[in-house]
Amino acid sequence: MKNKAKIISIMSVVLILIIGIAGYFMYQKAEEEKAIKKSLNKITKTETSFSKAETHEEKLNILKSCITEMTDYNKSKEHFEQVTDKYKSAISSMQEVFTKEYDSIIEENTLNNLDSLDNISAITNNKDNLSSLLSTIEAEKDYVFSSNDDFESYQQKITELTESYTNRITALEEAKKKAEEEAKRKAEEEAKRKAEEEARKKAEEEKAKTHYENEYFSVDVPKEWIDCWSVQEEKRGTDGTIYHFSYDPPGENNGGGGRIFVVDATYGLPQNGLVISEPCDIVGYTSHKFAVFKGIEAGAGFFFDGGATITLK
Repeated sequence: MKNKAKIISIMSVVLILIIGIAGYFMYQKAEEEKAIKKSLNKITKTETSFSKAETHEEKLNILKSCITEMTDYNKSKEHFEQVTDKYKSAISSMQEVFTKEYDSIIEENTLNNLDSLDNISAITNNKDNLSSLLSTIEAEKDYVFSSNDDFESYQQKITELTESYTNRITALEEAKKKAEEEAKRKAEEEAKRKAEEEARKKAEEEKAKTHYENEYFSVDVPKEWIDCWSVQEEKRGTDGTIYHFSYDPPGENNGGGGRIFVVDATYGLPQNGLVISEPCDIVGYTSHKFAVFKGIEAGAGFFFDGGATITLK
């Protein structure tokens, strides 16, 4: 009877111990679940704050904070895989927001028809946008990318684009410079041609106003005589021609004149005086055997050094 009572007592103690241990573990489990729930709720609030953040900087600060929290949590004595996984998932989703933003900027500034573009300003703008993006990525890489390979992939893509833009800009600037130099050369040539044409026209105009010629001789006067001299022809039949030259500058009393006589000397000089009726000096003979004489000059004269000159043909 005593043994039976002893056994019952022992069993009661064991049962109490079992119930106590079970209760302890149940309590611990409840505390763990409570802690996990609290941590998960905190992460959820962080995700909500991230989704509501309006600026890039605000989102980045929340991401940084979340990464720091996960690091500190994993270093704590009591941390649970479920919470760590939630942190990783939340951080990955946040990082994806940034990479999508990067991708969008890259797409907006990618020029697929680069070789056909000639707007240096537009290409430069896209290049600057990409360079700015690369600087941003380099500053944020430790938070946005889970591996350095991911960062290097973006770095390479952006660098290749900006280098291609730089090459295109250089090519366009060289082509522009070449075109400007060619345009300048053509403009200079055109200006030179016009100047030469103007000079030629002026010379022709001056010559037309300072030159006289016929089949026997030509006469040139100084350009200062323009519009102040004249010549008149006086035919004497088959015997010859008399050319009356005069110079009469306005407002001056130093005009003068002279006569040139042309006679056919094929069979000798005529002696009838029908053409030459005054003392003359012979100038010479033309290639067709016409004799040219210079008569007495009036006033200041006409044919003299610094005045008119005569050239036989």
